[in-house]
Amino acid sequence: MTSWRDFERAGWESHVDPYHQFFGPICGRLADHLLDAVRVGSGTRLLDACCGPGYLAGRALERGAVVDGVDIAQAMVELAVALYPAARFQVGDCEELRYGDDTFDGVVCNLGLHHLTSPERGVAEFARVLRAAGRLSLTVWDENRSALAIVPEAIAEAGAIAPNDLPTPPNAPAYDSADHLEPLLQTAGLGLESVEPVTFVQTYPSRQALWEGWLAAAIRTGPLFAAQTHQVQETARQRFGDLAAPYLEVDGTVALPVGFLVVTATR
Repeated sequence: MTSWRDFERAGWESHVDPYHQFFGPICGRLADHLLDAVRVGSGTRLLDACCGPGYLAGRALERGAVVDGVDIAQAMVELAVALYPAARFQVGDCEELRYGDDTFDGVVCNLGLHHLTSPERGVAEFARVLRAAGRLSLTVWDENRSALAIVPEAIAEAGAIAPNDLPTPPNAPAYDSADHLEPLLQTAGLGLESVEPVTFVQTYPSRQALWEGWLAAAIRTGPLFAAQTHQVQETARQRFGDLAAPYLEVDGTVALPVGFLVVTATR
């Protein structure tokens, strides 16, 4: 079976455009929260880890920062270079960063923690490349304040079974509380400063746009759904309609609450 890391790399190589269209607007709205947390300003030396198409890097450039970005997928890095040519991007593994110790004033990682095979190794690398008194900020999903996952929820509730050739994500804590986050950070030599909830409403043109957008952009959910029987697929669609109904506006748009935690630590 393909390893989770190889599956992630291949998945993001082939999903960069739907990711940019579906998840990009959400990631962009989180950028200032992370940059504020690490106090990015003119001359700040910043690493955008798991940078994807470089949304945080681009916003940091507007503040006058000197920015590097790293992502596991070549296609993501190519889009980042096209969007934000003033930053320096490279393909690389955030669990084995190719930067020297004490290189950056700040490190940001937007919704990347759960995509690492070993979050412990990734956070240790973030700490290693931070200068003394440097700051780390990362975001994780806050499922208690978010309804965005109703697509995979509907598929799971329909009884979907993953095929044998579809890798399972690593079994890691949710990292959605200080109790989970503090040991992770302390092991890397970082002190937890704050865990702040951030919520907003993300609007989609229709239920169909939300359904199709998630399936196209999420590298595991689409193949999982495609592998199901017709009956399971129809049940999932019906269940999705039920879950989406409370967020349906009179004009047919879907207004979903989405929630995140902005986690800030210092070295």
